[in-house]
Amino acid sequence: MTSSAAVVNFSPEPGSVEVREFARPDIGTHDVLVEVEAVGVCGSDLHQWSSSHSWPVNYPVVLGHEFAGTVVQVGAGVTGWSEGDRIASETAAVIDPDNPMSRRGLYNLDPTRKGFGYGVDGAMTRYTRVPARCLHRVPVGLPLEHAALTEPCCVAYNSVVENTRISPGDRVLVIGPGTIGILCAAMAKLRGGDVAVLGLETDQKRFRVAEKYGCKTLTDAEAWCLQRDGLGADVVV
Repeated sequence: MTSSAAVVNFSPEPGSVEVREFARPDIGTHDVLVEVEAVGVCGSDLHQWSSSHSWPVNYPVVLGHEFAGTVVQVGAGVTGWSEGDRIASETAAVIDPDNPMSRRGLYNLDPTRKGFGYGVDGAMTRYTRVPARCLHRVPVGLPLEHAALTEPCCVAYNSVVENTRISPGDRVLVIGPGTIGILCAAMAKLRGGDVAVLGLETDQKRFRVAEKYGCKTLTDAEAWCLQRDGLGADVVV
């Protein structure tokens, strides 16, 4: 048994986050143990820190659900994964496989699911237990710091590619230059959209990031939306 530092959200009171010693977790038959190499700070982590969240939390809990790392131990029932494999993980740590949504492959919509960082211990520590079904292989040559962005990139992909019809040349307005907003803008740009990101005057640093993806940045979108035919933007995210 070894322990390492972990970022723990220990109570529902605002500011109840601190670094604590956290034991290396045991794994089950269908789990792997991951040595975390990179983990992101999501807006939801900040909401839990400030106690402004709207979801149930199993206190105390280790934060962190956007992560990538290396497999260091494999459960007896796990196939297809070996020590040393580089992985990124999904967030649905606990699901009911018999739930109708899970049976349709939409386990992210299982109302009983528990995610890393609020329902079960997450990845802001050295070692974390991950069900093998959550794993995705990271190609050699892709930095694990980049792979840790897989989950927020998938949020944007699901929104802009899977659930939105964007044709080349469509005017796409993304409201808000946060991480998810900029990723949505980048996805829309890859789909051939003419993309603008709407924000505040105080968002200049974030605007610079959006502009690196070839997006226009605006603090007032009305003129841009009406510029072509007076009918407004084709897509609003």
